[in-house]
Amino acid sequence: MKPYCFFAHVAFALDARAHASPQATANLIIEINDTTLTSCGNKKHVKVSALTDSQKMELAGEIAVAAALDYLKSEEEFRQFPAQRFVNFDLIRPTYISIRPPPTKVLPNGSKVWRLEESEASKLRGEPLSIRYPDIERRLAAHPFLKGMSRHHLELLALCAMPTEFDAGQIIFLEGDPANGFYLIEAGTVVLEGKTSDGQAVVIDTVSAGEPLGWSWLTSPYLWHFDARATEACTAICLSGIMLRQHRDDDLTLSNELFKRTTEVIVRRLQAARGKLISRK
Repeated sequence: MKPYCFFAHVAFALDARAHASPQATANLIIEINDTTLTSCGNKKHVKVSALTDSQKMELAGEIAVAAALDYLKSEEEFRQFPAQRFVNFDLIRPTYISIRPPPTKVLPNGSKVWRLEESEASKLRGEPLSIRYPDIERRLAAHPFLKGMSRHHLELLALCAMPTEFDAGQIIFLEGDPANGFYLIEAGTVVLEGKTSDGQAVVIDTVSAGEPLGWSWLTSPYLWHFDARATEACTAICLSGIMLRQHRDDDLTLSNELFKRTTEVIVRRLQAARGKLISRK
């Protein structure tokens, strides 16, 4: 199997609010081969051979982000900067590095990291998601889950957000899959389903327009606990769980805002579930 190769453009700043003018940047290519993928999957108790191609790619992306962070922490030139964020993190063609010199660093788990000069990186670097989707910040600000969030935090979220759509009946994620996404439903309805002891599907909860979907990206082992299925055509904003965790860890004020909002929704849904149980007695 060909290795997974990712391009990362990372920005560093002395102040977390320095969104538009970082003091330093780093451009990396990270290669994750099949051996590394299987080894890391075993540590997470995930059977890699049973994953779909998209699930393997998501897992490889999570490993690559960790590899990039490990490399950057080892570089003294970046230690002075308390704030760092991934501006770009994209899967690229592995053929790009086939003619490159030996990797800048090989990590213990087998991940390979190449450091690129700015001129070389320009061949690969795309535009930030907030530029690719110029309307995304407005859509984020309009979603009830993010009501009242600061402009700075919305800018950070826009870096890892992209619009998405689901057809009626489409499966959004399955129990046990890697949880690398967080969804803000704008229109439509999604049901969360579990299975009884005899394998019958039962509806656990319903997520409607204006509500968030998916908490499993927040905590290890980052696997979905239920199935999610669109019951009608949906529009949503999908935020990368990998990049969200990185921004959250770098910016404690963003972490606090996300924690406050997710806690309120979780408590509200638990109370609703409790009410349903009581009414059935």
